Amino acid sequence: MLALGSPTIRVRTSTNCNVLLKELQQIWNDIGESEADQDRMLLELERECLDVYRRKVDEAANAKARLHQSVAAKEAELATLMATLGELNIDSPIQREKRSNSLEQKLASVAPLVEDLRVKKEERMKQFSDIKAQIEKISGEISGYNHLNNAPVSSLTLDEQDLSVRKLTEYQAHLHTLQKEKSDRLHKVLECVNEVHSLCGVLGLDFGQTVSEVDPSLHRTSIEQSTTSAIAHLKA
Repeated sequence: MLALGSPTIRVRTSTNCNVLLKELQQIWNDIGESEADQDRMLLELERECLDVYRRKVDEAANAKARLHQSVAAKEAELATLMATLGELNIDSPIQREKRSNSLEQKLASVAPLVEDLRVKKEERMKQFSDIKAQIEKISGEISGYNHLNNAPVSSLTLDEQDLSVRKLTEYQAHLHTLQKEKSDRLHKVLECVNEVHSLCGVLGLDFGQTVSEVDPSLHRTSIEQSTTSAIAHLKA
């Protein structure tokens, strides 16, 4: 049975094709077309229909290929984001059996997860950046007290391929260690300043001039000012 189809919009049903074919044959009979001519024209009509079907098949195949590429790209990005964030236990469409799902269904299920993890990655990156900035700031302050020890600044690098909670915890632990070291150093400085102040009083030396010879930033007109400044540093 010959199936007739519109080259631009729709495909006729078999019933409509049969009706049109009978109408065409009747017209040919009325005209007086020979059976051989009718067979030839039917073959031409069939080739035209096949050309239309072939174009539609090619268009559909190209659309399928593009959609398949989009799904593959989304799934690859999802896998990368999951690995980067250490989110290996989330309910991922990649880890489920999806043979019965169409490509559009796969894309619709993967795309929202990718968007959610993109947002989560940005938030995690901000957390890392904030902690890294604090670490570098305190490391710089510590290296100012001890110019030979600047390892914390040079050894800290942010690996964007590992933004897991485990790595974030390591950064936080590093920050807490530096904060404690800073606090301990400030306490030691305060103790030394107090001791120098006491000795200057005993020896009759000028406290401000004495500490300025060590470090101008230590210059205070009284022990109360030194104590207030040190406490302010501790709270910073």
